[in-house]
Amino acid sequence: MDASVPASRRTLLRLAAAGAVGGALATAPLPAFAHSGRGERGGHPAARCALPRTLTVTAPNLYPEGVAWDPTRKAFLVGSSTQGTISVVRPDGSVTPLVAPFAQVSVLGITVDARRRRVVAAYTDYFGRLLGIVDPSLPPVSGVGVFDLATGAVRHLVDVSAGARTPRANDVAVDERHGDIYVTDTGVDTVTRVSHDGRVRGVFTDERLTTADTGPNGIVHHPAGFLLLAKYDGGRLFRVDHPRSARPVVREVRLDHPPTSLDGIALRPDGSLVAAANDLSLSGGRQGRDHVVVLRSTDNWRSARTVQDRTWPFQDPTTVAVTPYGDYVLSGGLREILTGVPSATPGRFQLRRR
Repeated sequence: MDASVPASRRTLLRLAAAGAVGGALATAPLPAFAHSGRGERGGHPAARCALPRTLTVTAPNLYPEGVAWDPTRKAFLVGSSTQGTISVVRPDGSVTPLVAPFAQVSVLGITVDARRRRVVAAYTDYFGRLLGIVDPSLPPVSGVGVFDLATGAVRHLVDVSAGARTPRANDVAVDERHGDIYVTDTGVDTVTRVSHDGRVRGVFTDERLTTADTGPNGIVHHPAGFLLLAKYDGGRLFRVDHPRSARPVVREVRLDHPPTSLDGIALRPDGSLVAAANDLSLSGGRQGRDHVVVLRSTDNWRSARTVQDRTWPFQDPTTVAVTPYGDYVLSGGLREILTGVPSATPGRFQLRRR
């Protein structure tokens, strides 16, 4: 273990290692999770669906970075930064396994493709390398996992590292019509297209996406056929036209008030975009505000204005799940993984309605 790792991170490392699994397709059962659901019931229409305004979930060592709404279960799905799993979080706060540990990786961005009865997730061993769990002499792991929505069984594990030295698959989006998957990489500043049958079909980048810091992050597929892509560093948003072609066209969306960063994004039924912003990955010790913004465009995402900017009550919001009952923002305690600083609510994470 690296002697430079702080003591608090070493404790976390031991906990994470206990939950981590080696091998290509491990099938060990997930640990049992304690749970609690604490809701704030008010006059919001979402209260009628039995989804509390805030879910505070006790799940030691899970540290989810990504969340998606599963309409078949009427529940959330969350990944894990330390265990390489996907779990179901129900409205009462209970947590049950769906996808067992399939490799020694972190599962980050996830999305549900209900039409094809599958869950799609980005995975990487970046955090394992950061914590010293993964053997640094091994080639880096970065990919897209496709799992059966009902059973969690593996359908495809697709390597998207392309031989890069520091790949970090981060978030995924699905083209509902064609079934193509798009995965962002914050380490090598690319977007990879994977076909519905699990084959890499193309990789693209743009000089405006490149950075020495954290690059392309949140991504969504718009029903009109283009992608909206968030670049973490600088809080920039891009529209990508013709993403299935050999030469996608990347245009920056003009924002009236660009945030310091842009992490996960989600497209709402009314056409607006909700985004999480934090200072988890800002370089040079820069500090930023934890907030959630809503952007709206009247020119088909050539430009966008901020219609809501709300300081977030929980630390480090990373992404958003749009549900029929409101938009739920995830704060998964990721700072412990990245910095070794204990969370304000150790062993817990929050899903709060915007």
